[in-house]
Amino acid sequence: MVYKYIEIVGTSPTGINEAVNNAFKEASKTVKNIQWGEMGRVTFRLDENQQVEYQVEVRIGFKIERAD
Repeated sequence: MVYKYIEIVGTSPTGINEAVNNAFKEASKTVKNIQWGEMGRVTFRLDENQQVEYQVEVRIGFKIERAD
C-alpha cells in the first residue's frame, strides 16, 4: 500500500476542536480513503471586532488507490 498526506488549515470562530473537524469535513469532500490525521501548529487571528478565529494546521493521511 501507498499512502499520501496533505496539509490544510481548518478554521473556526468557536474553538480548536471545531477547526480540526472543519478541516476533515472539507477534505473528505474531495479526498477518499482518509486514514489518519495529525494536528500541527495552532494559531488565531482577530477580526476588526476583536473576535477570535482559531486556525489549526492539519496533516491528513490517505491511502492511494490505483485506477485500473
